[in-house]
Amino acid sequence: MAGENAESVQTRTFDSVTLDGRENPLTFTSVRKWSCTILVTVMTAVIAFCSSIHTAAISSVQETFSSSRTVSTLGVTTFLLGFGSGPLLFAPLSEVYGRNLVYRATLLLFVLFNLGCALSPNIEALLIFRFLCGFFGSPTVTNSGGSLTDIWPSSHRSVPLALFTAASFLGPVFAPIVGAFICQYTSWRWCYWVVLILGATVYVCMFAFLPETYAPRLLQLKAQRLGIEYSRISLKVMIKTNLTRPCIMFFTEPILFLLSLYMAFLYGILYLDFTAYPYVFQEIRHWTPGISGLTFLGIGIGMALASASSPYINRIYSYYVRKLGSHTPEARLPHLVILAWLIPIGLFWFAWTSSASIHWASCVVAGVPFGIGFVTLFLGITSYLIDCYGRYAASALAANAILRSLFGAVFPLFSRQMYENLGTAWGTSVLGFVALAMTPMPYVFYHYGPKIRARSAFHRMTMDLDKIAEEREGLRSA
Repeated sequence: MAGENAESVQTRTFDSVTLDGRENPLTFTSVRKWSCTILVTVMTAVIAFCSSIHTAAISSVQETFSSSRTVSTLGVTTFLLGFGSGPLLFAPLSEVYGRNLVYRATLLLFVLFNLGCALSPNIEALLIFRFLCGFFGSPTVTNSGGSLTDIWPSSHRSVPLALFTAASFLGPVFAPIVGAFICQYTSWRWCYWVVLILGATVYVCMFAFLPETYAPRLLQLKAQRLGIEYSRISLKVMIKTNLTRPCIMFFTEPILFLLSLYMAFLYGILYLDFTAYPYVFQEIRHWTPGISGLTFLGIGIGMALASASSPYINRIYSYYVRKLGSHTPEARLPHLVILAWLIPIGLFWFAWTSSASIHWASCVVAGVPFGIGFVTLFLGITSYLIDCYGRYAASALAANAILRSLFGAVFPLFSRQMYENLGTAWGTSVLGFVALAMTPMPYVFYHYGPKIRARSAFHRMTMDLDKIAEEREGLRSA
């Protein structure tokens, strides 16, 4: 009994520790919040940039190491395999040691392994270093969203998260443009020297100016300074949970399974485009690598327009919150019912204007609707999953990210064979028909989501935990 009383006193004592004034990331000044947001966004952009810059170097790597085109393309695959597996380890580490320690350790290793890519003596070394770049670069992207939610309340997150999303996807789009000019005028190794320079610059800025923002870690540090003991969940338990819960949720939650499959397919198409566009513009239209890289601007402009429209999308969300209720995740979906159609439109448009007999501008502009639909779907579906699963959202997003990375890793490997066998028109049309079959998903979940959620074990547990938290908060206030 005495031990139990002592433990309860310690628990109450730790529960009494709060972050006051400038200690609380949510009360940072606007200048400090935006400086953190910009820094985190730039970190994300650098890793995303690295993920696809290899696509511009595939032909040069093939020539340098006398490897097959498929093996040379594996530089994209191995990066994304590392990128998909890294969060399973680094997510629990960030919950134990905070965001900053993980950022500082992994981003440094990311920079060093890019040095390895630049100096690779053979294709095997390059592929291994690419995997390690993805593995150690992954927390800089996957934990960055958490850093933004640490400092921005839910009512003010739309613009910061839109910038984060834009960085996540504009980085891969602009990398082949830069990489194409590098490979045309100098060695492919300079693709990795450029990433190394960017990564090292961002690392120095992050180390100097980014504060710790994870509130539970800040509370632990404050408790240590005050000499208060607290219980900590075992890292082994957290890693085991991170490995098992996403798999369990993926195979038992229809909402997560179907929407993750949808997002993964679109992500796969994006990375397939990084090898498809050079085929269409260099081999069919006979453009130089640098000029053909500029064709990605169509997708980039679409993504930028979607990111810029986030305040207007937030108004639509606010309207449907009032209409459906504040605890209704389906308020995230109405605009997607319409915008999802832009994906198959863009694909079919690209497919049937890729012929050399049709003006190049039409083929490039086809990327704009794809870019708009891509970003709005990713933002909307991610927000919907977070609202559906609440405290289990991290596991839901982990499952989503793993599947997405697998699709992105595999799709570039068969793009060239698909286009050579089917032609660009029918090859892209196959993707368009699959996207067309998936397009009704936002409509289906908008209308039937509440019934599906009612049968979801993890959603029910989330609601129960929220009720308990509200009751405890009410007791504290009383």
